[in-house]
Amino acid sequence: MSIRNGFTISEIEIPANDTALQSEAPAAEPPAPSADAERWKALSRENEKRWKQTAAELDRLRQAQMTEQEKVLAQARHEARQDALSELGTTLAEAEIRAQAASAGVSAPTDYLDLSRFLGDDGRADPEKVSAFISSLPKPTHPQPEFPQLVGTGHHRAGDAPITTLDPSELADIITGGAHI
Repeated sequence: MSIRNGFTISEIEIPANDTALQSEAPAAEPPAPSADAERWKALSRENEKRWKQTAAELDRLRQAQMTEQEKVLAQARHEARQDALSELGTTLAEAEIRAQAASAGVSAPTDYLDLSRFLGDDGRADPEKVSAFISSLPKPTHPQPEFPQLVGTGHHRAGDAPITTLDPSELADIITGGAHI
């Protein structure tokens, strides 16, 4: 590809009568996007693996250079963080379950669930575990809403019977069409 006036050939439109520019245009198709995406995903996984190894090595070096007092303080911080995450983690897991259940259109009762099973190693809600649970729930069999939908707003009368009284039992008879409740 050549660059002219700050633009690459692929970024500008080539006029039909300019044969000099058309001969410089690339003839081959670029590689498929899926192959390029897979290559970047593999590179990303490799970089993440290296980062985790380096971070673990740095933590080991820091711990080796710590004094006894600093080690005790770091351990106390770690335990406090784990306690806070364990207390809030179940609340976060419940919120994640409710959110995914609402988007999937299913009902997910969380009253009797062991919410700690939906937590990851870091104490946070694990979306994969939650989505696996939500996908295992039965789909609703009746797509109709629980409450009847209103026809519209304003004054509605049950048939052509005029409302002449405000007695609750007579109003109930008018509304139900004479059928007793």
